[in-house]
Amino acid sequence: MIEFEHTIFILLLLSGVLNSKPPQQRWAAVIIMIGVLLVFIPPAHTLDIPWDLVLGLVLPLLLWQNIRRIINADWRGWKSVALWGITMLVLGSALWFGGALNWTGALLLGMIAASMIWRASEPESGTSYMSQVGPLTLVFLLTEVEVAIQAPDHYMGGIFSGAFFGVVTALFGLYLVRKVSPRLHSWIGVGQVYFAYWFSYISGASAVAAALVSVMMFMWLNQHYKLGFHEKKPPAPLNTWPGFVLILTLFLVLGWQAHQPVSSFIAFEVIVGTLIGLVVSWLGCRWEIPAFQKQKSFWVMALRIAALLLPALLIWPRDMLQTPLQLTVAIGVSTLVIGLSRLGLAFYFPKESSAEDIKTYL
Repeated sequence: MIEFEHTIFILLLLSGVLNSKPPQQRWAAVIIMIGVLLVFIPPAHTLDIPWDLVLGLVLPLLLWQNIRRIINADWRGWKSVALWGITMLVLGSALWFGGALNWTGALLLGMIAASMIWRASEPESGTSYMSQVGPLTLVFLLTEVEVAIQAPDHYMGGIFSGAFFGVVTALFGLYLVRKVSPRLHSWIGVGQVYFAYWFSYISGASAVAAALVSVMMFMWLNQHYKLGFHEKKPPAPLNTWPGFVLILTLFLVLGWQAHQPVSSFIAFEVIVGTLIGLVVSWLGCRWEIPAFQKQKSFWVMALRIAALLLPALLIWPRDMLQTPLQLTVAIGVSTLVIGLSRLGLAFYFPKESSAEDIKTYL
């Protein structure tokens, strides 16, 4: 895997570990900070990593954990949208004036960083669309942007094919949920996203679109029509020690392998970007933005934002952003998939439908 893709995957892992809630979170936070510090240490040996196996094992798990947040997401009011836009512009302007990026690349990186700030702040039960664009953009940037650029017509068909297969997979998973013991529901839920992802990947369709739609439909129908996970929360594998340790171990190893020399200019850029993130979190608390209101402590929230922004700005491959077409496509595709998924659910399964009506699809 090339350096750029290596970096994107590390940021996805970092987003996953920072937004998980394993037992004894204080120890987990210490280990995460150690992983961030490993970026500064050159590796003694370069490891030969089986990327295909790692991506196939981890991406469906990250998609399941991340997409759980999209089910009940909304825009969270005009103040949230306004502050998110201001954050994107301020971060982008700071990076542009620094001279390392052109204005389009700086603006796009500012958009992803703004989504990361929202993602690090808001609770799972009160998410917004602003926090979803960043992680999904990273996923598409890692897996499918090259295909979208080289064959756009074919790729658009792949998105719809993947979405269709995601619907079929989710409905079949819900059918199994109704037939088997409740203790197997979690395995079926997580297993169906792996199946949707891998089948679409092998068949040439959009694996990410298939996984996204399958999880959204599976979760939404379970919550709304009480077909499965209505007496307890849906499973969150990264909130358990086995899932968290898997992602954290990969983050530690890959962060160490991704060591890059740090110049004084890059260090200054990282410090400025992190300070902007902290100011935004303070403004969010003062303006009573929902994403920043449910944290126990401002300093805990600020530490989470700094831990996410610091390595993101530190290891981001700046040369790639001189030609930001890939980021533009990734943001556009992630926004399109979110919108189509929400519209599809609202059209085929409106809220006024009854549980008996929905069973006809299963």
